[in-house]
Amino acid sequence: MIESLQSIDRSLFLSLNRLHISWLDPVMNLLSGQALWIPFIGFFFWSSWKKNGKVPTYLFGLFLLLTLIASDVSSSYIIKNLVNRMRPCRLDDLKPLIYSFGQKCGGKFGFVSSHAANSLALVLFSLRTLSFRQKTIYALLILPFLVSWSRIYLGVHYPGDVLSGALLGVMIALLVHKEMRKLEPRLSDGN
Repeated sequence: MIESLQSIDRSLFLSLNRLHISWLDPVMNLLSGQALWIPFIGFFFWSSWKKNGKVPTYLFGLFLLLTLIASDVSSSYIIKNLVNRMRPCRLDDLKPLIYSFGQKCGGKFGFVSSHAANSLALVLFSLRTLSFRQKTIYALLILPFLVSWSRIYLGVHYPGDVLSGALLGVMIALLVHKEMRKLEPRLSDGN
């Protein structure tokens, strides 16, 4: 069963990785970079400050940080080291088949995608905590999808890595948001 799933994942990876356009190469590198998130995190803090004020924004910031730490530690350090699934770009038989334009491969193991987990955790936690218009919600949810797509495009993750990372990000965002909501009544009561 697992071998069959891995075979499907590998075939799907190769099919999706071959869908490339040279002008997208720098865009995909940007989407996989960390600097991309600075304006989005700034936007979330500004939105919280504008709508909720100082103290709730500090609480939002604390729990956003906890969300990112939980997502990154669980994906990068726990799951990857337990599963030990090699990245496609680390496998000698796949390297010649992967679209390559000089991009970095990343660490040794790829399951689960930390980029998918962290981007979805950050955006989903922020969307659950702050109120946005429907159009803004849809626009913001596109970003984790594009980040996840970039990981396949760059040849560093299988689709299964990305999907599993996304599910991990959703679970962590919802769990941390739930815990934050439990704390809020105590803060407003002065306890």
